[in-house]
Amino acid sequence: MKGLTEVEQLVKSHLPPLRPEKVTLPNALGRVIAEDLFAPEDVPPYPRSAMDGYAVKAEDVAFASRTSPAILTVVDCVHAGDVPLRPLGEGEAVAVATGAPLPEGADAVVRVEDTKPVNPDDSPFVPVGGKVAILTSVPKGKNVSPVGEDVRKGELVACKGQKVTPALIGLLASCGFWHVPVFAYPKAAVNPTGSELVPVTEKPSVGQIRNSTAWAIAAALKECGVEPFTFEPVPDDVEKLAQLFREVASDFDLVLTCGGVSFGQCDLVKEAWKRLGAKVLFANLPLRPGKAALAVVWQGKLAVGLSGNPAAALTTFDLILRPAICDWTGNRQNKLIPLTAELSTPVAQANGFLKAVRVKLEQRDGKWLAHPLKGQLSTVLSSLAQADGYALILPGNGETKAGETVTVLARSSILASDSMKLDGENLQARR
Repeated sequence: MKGLTEVEQLVKSHLPPLRPEKVTLPNALGRVIAEDLFAPEDVPPYPRSAMDGYAVKAEDVAFASRTSPAILTVVDCVHAGDVPLRPLGEGEAVAVATGAPLPEGADAVVRVEDTKPVNPDDSPFVPVGGKVAILTSVPKGKNVSPVGEDVRKGELVACKGQKVTPALIGLLASCGFWHVPVFAYPKAAVNPTGSELVPVTEKPSVGQIRNSTAWAIAAALKECGVEPFTFEPVPDDVEKLAQLFREVASDFDLVLTCGGVSFGQCDLVKEAWKRLGAKVLFANLPLRPGKAALAVVWQGKLAVGLSGNPAAALTTFDLILRPAICDWTGNRQNKLIPLTAELSTPVAQANGFLKAVRVKLEQRDGKWLAHPLKGQLSTVLSSLAQADGYALILPGNGETKAGETVTVLARSSILASDSMKLDGENLQARR
């Protein structure tokens, strides 16, 4: 059996390149930029006022003060969206609003708070033709947003591989990008296998079980930035399995199966791929739960077989597929985050296997405590639904004792949640 790190790298190395596509700006949020984007123009493209006040020549007010103000004539009033009527001359001022373009010749703006009308009846703003007293000196450039203050023409504004955030949406809008090159969502086929499976809406009879694993895996794929397509369950028939694999492999970037990868008489997924001539990358993992797993490559497409047991399938996904797929799609914020925690109770080791123990996390006295949950079997999904992450228990013949530190792979959403501040009573109730 290959090591888990080696397996993750194998998976990552066989994922295909993502296809670029263009989407409109409102639909780019959360997507990943497919090529470097450079500003086609300066932002802002003209000098503009950063304050409500008066545009002036700095030299006209160089000696202005409250005791000896500079008196200027107001020759224009410019709001945001207006165009100045004429250049600014010596001894003149232009009333400007925040965001308004500066007239030619102006090189500073005096805040309205640092001025007063010469005629008290003109308060607060002096009309065109009136006189304004400037009560303070300002240097050149004061309260002015110069050309290219935000972005210069030709400057890199978005990097290939960058996640589109609301701030980047605004920046791209400022630069005039309406159609944004992003990577297309990769598509994955999720194929549940097993003659015992029935739809979620159907009540199972004796010997049957609802198809839960495939829907859980499809949700995990979507969380990682992959568009999943869940197929109807395929019975345990090697010819039908091979036919399905032949059909879906050409239409999807990734193929996943749930079930049929262990050693029973009805575990036929590996045999079906062999009949198609697929190359086996690995079969089985040194992981519990999640030992039953398979990866093959057929006609250049990667296919991964997961356990039919839902908790085992999700554990394999989270520890092996999630990091590789999140790197592939650029959704790295959905990777599990390693942290160090103390075990609250002892956990038996497994000889030759890494154990992924479902835990609830608690912060106490500035450190993390990991509380193993009841129900660690590969068939039990309820404990995984409550878990904050996995405590990794190294292989061995003994046990990892209470109080020992272990690595926990925690869900990123949990680390920012107040729900971890649990008192002993609430914690016990949820275990």
